[in-house]
Amino acid sequence: MEMSIKGALYNMGGWSQLFFFFFLTFTGYILAALIVIMCFHIIGIDKSPMGIRVTMLIQSVCLFLIPALFFSYLSQEKGKKYLSTDAKPNFQILILSIALIFTIQPFISFVSYYNQQLVLPESLSAIESWMRSTEQSAYKTFDTLFVDKSIAGLIFNILIIAIMAGIAEEIFFRGCLQQIIQKTVGNLHLAVWITAIIFSIVHFQFYGFVPRVLLGALLGYLFVWSRSIWVPIVVHIVNNGIGVISAYLYYGTERYKELSDFDLGKDVWLLLFTLILSGLMINLIFKKYRKSIESTY
Repeated sequence: MEMSIKGALYNMGGWSQLFFFFFLTFTGYILAALIVIMCFHIIGIDKSPMGIRVTMLIQSVCLFLIPALFFSYLSQEKGKKYLSTDAKPNFQILILSIALIFTIQPFISFVSYYNQQLVLPESLSAIESWMRSTEQSAYKTFDTLFVDKSIAGLIFNILIIAIMAGIAEEIFFRGCLQQIIQKTVGNLHLAVWITAIIFSIVHFQFYGFVPRVLLGALLGYLFVWSRSIWVPIVVHIVNNGIGVISAYLYYGTERYKELSDFDLGKDVWLLLFTLILSGLMINLIFKKYRKSIESTY
């Protein structure tokens, strides 16, 4: 009699699923590290822009995508159903969600600017030094990628930073982790926000921590309201794509600094307008979600 492991975790409790998922993630981390080491020593990949892109691709696939896909296979008889990849997104919700990520950018810039002004107490100076060193390391990585102004460099950055990261991270965080945490704590909103916090922590960019938490929460609610993983995937890709294209056009110029800095005196009306518009869009998306729920009964 043939034995299948498909759906083996379906009846497992939330905490057990969470532990097993983190075990898969740790295994993926080890696999990614081994492959990166082999690429450096055998193939000869260096810290050039292409070397960094290959490293990021390996990390996305091994650390996020493979563990999530394997977990979904073990957790549901139909893995596609668990991840909601078989659910066609409501077209209106999808378009509104894409418009929303553009509209909310001034607010994200506002939060990001003030997050960067964070200064910890003297007693936590060691932690602050570590946070700044990780931030500088991230800046050096992006500096290497974005000084490449070739069309090929832009295409590779879009493929890896926007598309691949958007797919892998959403399947991992919203498709799996958020559902596991919801099963564990029994509260949808708590699951969305805990997942968003973890999503921000693993990026190790603490001076962008708060805006990334807010973005993660928005993606989490879009997953719930659309009932399809494709909506947060597309929105994540668009958000990262905005950053990649902005960097391609303006990185290293005064204009890029202007886009990064938020002037409360000059931009307050733009902030208020886009906040109101974003709120209206979120309310409309939620109403369409409620309507779709009611129509199923």
